[in-house]
Amino acid sequence: MVLKRLRAGEWLAAAGGGALIASLFMKWDDGLGTVVGVLLGALAALAILLGVLQATRTSPAGPVAAGVLCIVFGFIGVLLVLLNLPGPGAFLALASTVAITVGGWLSVAAEYVRGLPPGLEPELRPSPRIADRAQP
Repeated sequence: MVLKRLRAGEWLAAAGGGALIASLFMKWDDGLGTVVGVLLGALAALAILLGVLQATRTSPAGPVAAGVLCIVFGFIGVLLVLLNLPGPGAFLALASTVAITVGGWLSVAAEYVRGLPPGLEPELRPSPRIADRAQP
């Protein structure tokens, strides 16, 4: 099952993305600007994409790139939410953007993929300088 490949960082980021989408439908007292709403929606989609990429890809390039983008844009999302803070939706959005940022950080920090065997160890070879002087 592909969900076994998800680590704590991907689960946290994807849950934060889902909660962020839910917070966008809640009432914010100041009224959420359209641009801020679109940016937060894109951040939520990126966080969910991080989980999907980790679950479906064997190559680390996609999940690592999505994790780095979650860190950067998650921090920007925290700042955007702090500027529009009043209302219950804003507090859920703040917790969600923090979860996305931390989940992206944990995802990038982990160097293993659950469910896949570890890679082969590099072959031990003598350095070229030593190999020239080695006797057969």
